[in-house]
Amino acid sequence: MSESMTPEDLKLVGENCSQYQRRNRSTSATMGPYEDEELSCNTCTHWSGERCVIDAFDNVAVNLGILHEDEEY
Repeated sequence: MSESMTPEDLKLVGENCSQYQRRNRSTSATMGPYEDEELSCNTCTHWSGERCVIDAFDNVAVNLGILHEDEEY
């Protein structure tokens, strides 16, 4: 994760990303291991641990004002 990105930034982007997909979704009626985790890039299938593998992060972060258009994460 970039030094300029905080866990709060990752949460805000995850909550506002139309491409967000929760990792390890449970198919059972009981709660899966990640059901209690908040929406965040860290809980998305597209997050590699350091960056968004489908490049949705930059677009969402720019739209939210977290990054400027000339910056990339």
